[in-house]
Amino acid sequence: MTLDEVRARMRAAGVEIPEDRLELVRRLLTDALGPIRALDARAAKALEPAVRFDAAAPRDVDGG
Repeated sequence: MTLDEVRARMRAAGVEIPEDRLELVRRLLTDALGPIRALDARAAKALEPAVRFDAAAPRDVDGG
């Protein structure tokens, strides 16, 4: 990640960071995003959603 990318993300998020802290933030973002960027999403196994909703069978919500 470059300093220009950090500045662009700051603008997009509406965040102000002092110029003398940008290199620290750049290193932190680079380290944090490294594993995500290294992930091959095509190789990741798709999982079924944990929760399923059935709109066909309405329930009595007030218990009566």
